[in-house]
Amino acid sequence: MNFNFLPNVRAGQGGARQKALPLVAFPILLLLFFHSTPLGGQPVTNDHLLGAWDTMTEMVIETARKMPAEAYGYRPAESIRSFAEQINHVTMSNIGLGSMVFGKMPTFALPNRKNPPTEKEKVIDILEKSFAYFKENLQSFKAEDLEKTVKWGPPQNQREVTKLQGLLMIYSHMQLEYGKLTVYARMKGIEPHPSGGWSF
Repeated sequence: MNFNFLPNVRAGQGGARQKALPLVAFPILLLLFFHSTPLGGQPVTNDHLLGAWDTMTEMVIETARKMPAEAYGYRPAESIRSFAEQINHVTMSNIGLGSMVFGKMPTFALPNRKNPPTEKEKVIDILEKSFAYFKENLQSFKAEDLEKTVKWGPPQNQREVTKLQGLLMIYSHMQLEYGKLTVYARMKGIEPHPSGGWSF
């Protein structure tokens, strides 16, 4: 699978680079808890996954809408992403990581990696499409699909995970990135949308 559409890290002052945390560094205990431990005697179901995705969709998109258009170029420091770039990172993660679980790319045109959108309206448009793409594919899952295995990671360092494990890592990544968005918003005096996640 071609990963050329995924965003690059940025070079900062003195040649320092902003490095994205590898997915394997996300809380493994959380993954194991949800994957192997029944909650109230019941396993994690597709309904649980859809409910959590709807919650995260709302909090990310609503925070993006609350941020003024003139603040989309704001970056707290020169070496890190602007707000628009951070939103674009969420968008491309939805697509890039989602395609590994779902086995297909969205039908809408992907943004140009070298010249991604920076205007608020365009950034939010592709963000909303990425969340809709993810939900549409998730809705088609049956219980048995969650235990099927897929190749996970870049071509040079792939491993097999179940689709449920892949989804849980995507959700963990989403929570991490949303935490960053709330910092951008608060530094501009904007109250971010309340955060949320799982409900059982």
